[in-house]
Amino acid sequence: MLYALGDPISLVLLLVSFLVAVTVHGAASAVAAARVGERAPAAEGRRSLRPDRHVDPFGALGAAIAGVGWAKPVVVPLRRGRRGPWVASLLAGPVATLLVGLAALGGYRAAGGAPLRGGLFTALQSGVSGDLGLRALFLLGLSCLFVGVLSLVPLPPLNGGQLLFGLAPGTPGWRKAEYQLVERNIGVAVLLALLLIPLAGRTALVPTLLDIVVSPIATAVIGG
Repeated sequence: MLYALGDPISLVLLLVSFLVAVTVHGAASAVAAARVGERAPAAEGRRSLRPDRHVDPFGALGAAIAGVGWAKPVVVPLRRGRRGPWVASLLAGPVATLLVGLAALGGYRAAGGAPLRGGLFTALQSGVSGDLGLRALFLLGLSCLFVGVLSLVPLPPLNGGQLLFGLAPGTPGWRKAEYQLVERNIGVAVLLALLLIPLAGRTALVPTLLDIVVSPIATAVIGG
């Protein structure tokens, strides 16, 4: 978001888009967790649509500097005999966020938005010009797609990280890795590094991979 400091309108639209994306992700995750019997997210107010309930400080830092971040995690313990519902509960947040993103881009195209030109991640970082409503739909769509796809990366504290260690074998090596990445928060540090540190003077690894994954999806919806 800091890339858009020279354009206050884009900065506001990027901020609102990120808040909507993490709110959808967090609320959907909390609702799904309640359906598998996990009461803690509801007790913490995570089913609310208040953005402050779902913003993760480190995820917000990533969004501010790199252009994409993540929602505050909804932790869902894996209970015996409940693997299927557990997996579904962890996928609910990403899927809901992706659906909102696709709907926003569909609205952008239906309202006469221009086909995609240039890199998606560049547009997300710097904002776009043109009609205010179209800009809002476009940036909301991109923000939701990036947040949804990022949450599936297999690193704690993301949903993908929970899936990885929940489905991994219970060997000492895996338990040690989980302790380092989850309990000592090394996963957050690694994730921020992959988001922020450029590779050979270019874009960082995770933004590059996200652009590769999201660009075909967005192009299929809005053209390009």
